[in-house]
Amino acid sequence: MSRVRPLVDLRTMIELGRWLGPWTDGQAAPRDVTREELVIEGHRAGDRPFSAFVYRSGRRAPVGSLLLVPGLHYLGPLDPRMDRFARILANAGLWVLAPRLPDHASLVLGEGVFDDLSRAFSALLALPDRPPGRPSVFSISFGSLPSLWLSGRSGLASEVGSLIVFGGYGDFEETLRFCLYGRPGAAHDPLNRPVVFMNLMPWLEGRPDDPGPLSAALRRYVEATWGRPEMKADGKWQAVARSVAQELAPEHRPLFFAATGVEGDTKALFEVALGRSGDAFGWLDPGPFLGGIRCPVHFIHGADDDVIPYEQAFSLAKRLPEGVCRGVHVTGLYGHTHKAAGTSLRDVQAMAREGVTLLRMLAAVARCGAG
Repeated sequence: MSRVRPLVDLRTMIELGRWLGPWTDGQAAPRDVTREELVIEGHRAGDRPFSAFVYRSGRRAPVGSLLLVPGLHYLGPLDPRMDRFARILANAGLWVLAPRLPDHASLVLGEGVFDDLSRAFSALLALPDRPPGRPSVFSISFGSLPSLWLSGRSGLASEVGSLIVFGGYGDFEETLRFCLYGRPGAAHDPLNRPVVFMNLMPWLEGRPDDPGPLSAALRRYVEATWGRPEMKADGKWQAVARSVAQELAPEHRPLFFAATGVEGDTKALFEVALGRSGDAFGWLDPGPFLGGIRCPVHFIHGADDDVIPYEQAFSLAKRLPEGVCRGVHVTGLYGHTHKAAGTSLRDVQAMAREGVTLLRMLAAVARCGAG
């Protein structure tokens, strides 16, 4: 290893820590970063063009490159939290490409995401004057599945320098049930139920002949509540759901209310639809991709993640080939996609543990693009 690289990593860690540590306003972002929109064109008939955004520092020399893979969100990388994170990475010297994956932006999972991510990674590799070294991949939430595929099964796997999985899942059905019901003693986000049912729409009992208006209403509810922590409070999200429901025909409102959790038998609706779906979601199992991964992998997960429980990180890690997993970092500083609100560390030992975890996370990110 070059003697220069550890010093570069240290400077990158310091710059990342400045913005990602608990001492920084979670809304603040570096200013001296450019964002350029690219169009990822298709290679074959039927391929979908989509946008991707390239972030670069205007003042720091580049130290590496990274593919930032969003989870399910209608804004994709333009979600303010994702945009802020991309800017922080770029400010630390990484060239960042963040694709707006069509399936993830639609909130309905589809197998086309694999090819889309492959094309996005190819676009990163082809950037003129890209910093040398194999790019890293950093996935968020449901972005973990295509990222694990890219790193372990795709024809570009050997080009991936390292992989960081933030808030990823290992068991799809278990994750869906947590999204709907939560579990005793664990934080739970009540705002994700509609996306579960948007993906189960073909198998819903009582589904209208034309499900378009129902799906559109569920999406409007998501757009009105996501990214607004105050909406998680009991009473807030129900009021939004009742307001959106007024746009639906009266006969479709009971299904909408069950899908949002306002009233009705949400659990029965889910279990019947999941049973009807058969093996339609079998492709969402990350297991088949894990054995082929050879690059270093780090898992980062919020201890209070209210969408995908942190145990899922360990489920993934234990199925990787020996020596591939370089760390599972469970932190109380971050939730599912953002800084944890009102983080309080009750004793010196807890503070020390979080400090060590933060340093390990920063070190993992700082080495991105050095592969």
